[in-house]
Amino acid sequence: MRPLTIDLDQIAFALNTEGLDHYLDLLSGKVLLIPEEDADPELETLLREEPERFLLVEPLGQGDELRLMQEFLVEVVHPHAYSALEQALAGRKPARSFRHVLMEYPVLLETWHQFEAARLRELAQDWLEENELQLAKPLH
Repeated sequence: MRPLTIDLDQIAFALNTEGLDHYLDLLSGKVLLIPEEDADPELETLLREEPERFLLVEPLGQGDELRLMQEFLVEVVHPHAYSALEQALAGRKPARSFRHVLMEYPVLLETWHQFEAARLRELAQDWLEENELQLAKPLH
């Protein structure tokens, strides 16, 4: 595995963002955002001329997103919230319904955001390992 200085939170953000292309620059370790419209022409040229330098960070699929929500549901102890979230995940548009239900429980919503952020960081680390990359160790 090749060590690289990478912002793990940027990889996590890219994994959780649909509709935008994110690339990891294998030389600098920076995550680059390439919008579908109005992309930087210099960056597009670089992507075309040096494709081996960039690795596409594909966002999680809907199934992965729902799995995170189901993992979180197991930890919910509030009986009414548990029931409402369980019904949301079983219904139509489960991710949207899940988030809508969480809005009724502010403390649980904050807990969900913390859970999701932690799990996305773990998934970002897994993504790095799958691509034979590792975070560089700090020098202090």
